[in-house]
Amino acid sequence: MDPDRYLDRLGLGAADARPPTRETLARLQSAHIRTVPFETLAVTGPPFADTDGEGVVLEVPALYEKVVERERGGFCYELNGLFGWLLAELGFDVDRVAAAVVGDD
Repeated sequence: MDPDRYLDRLGLGAADARPPTRETLARLQSAHIRTVPFETLAVTGPPFADTDGEGVVLEVPALYEKVVERERGGFCYELNGLFGWLLAELGFDVDRVAAAVVGDD
């Protein structure tokens, strides 16, 4: 897996991704939101998607292949997990925490 290839997917170069500062994080996050779609095709499958409904994948190598190599989007857990990997590779301190939506608001 290649962080520079992921940056290419985001439309950024290596110089855009360093040093690990708030400004760099904001640039990376903005690029990610603009270029990697949230999608549920992996869980819906036919007739809504041309996939077989492969399900949500949480292993980073599989996520990298899906999002970077195949230029797909992903479900929230997939995108956040892969983005966390990229940030760690770029020298950011990454803490993963669980979260949930509660209530109607």
